[in-house]
Amino acid sequence: MKRVLLPIDGSDRSRRTVRMLRTLYRPEDVKVILATVVAREERLESEYIRKRWKDSAEEIFGQVLDQLAGYDVETVLLEGNPGAEIVRYAQEAGIDQIMMTRSSRGPLRKLGSVASYIVKRAPSQDLIIMHEMKEDRTGQ
Repeated sequence: MKRVLLPIDGSDRSRRTVRMLRTLYRPEDVKVILATVVAREERLESEYIRKRWKDSAEEIFGQVLDQLAGYDVETVLLEGNPGAEIVRYAQEAGIDQIMMTRSSRGPLRKLGSVASYIVKRAPSQDLIIMHEMKEDRTGQ
């Protein structure tokens, strides 16, 4: 069974990646790991801040879990630099594929900083980086 990591941040762009996963894989073919990364600031490491991070992550996960009904899904909250944490987690957890969208919208249409970091540092995993897609009229 292929282990697919979907880094999500709550944006429409990252939620569209979930739909792409459903297009590419049947539930019995993959284990899906949803990950979100919160910046870690040592001066803010109080229990209150940690609870807010966790609540925010749960809200982000809740936005997509219904779309993955029938899939084997695990959620992971990571702390730190998004690119570095995604690569670290992928290596440690034996991830087979990272699937995400690029966030850059500039005139040169380059990859965003997180996607660039992952492309350069996670060569052992399959990587799917989608162009930003426009919503169709049905919101799909």
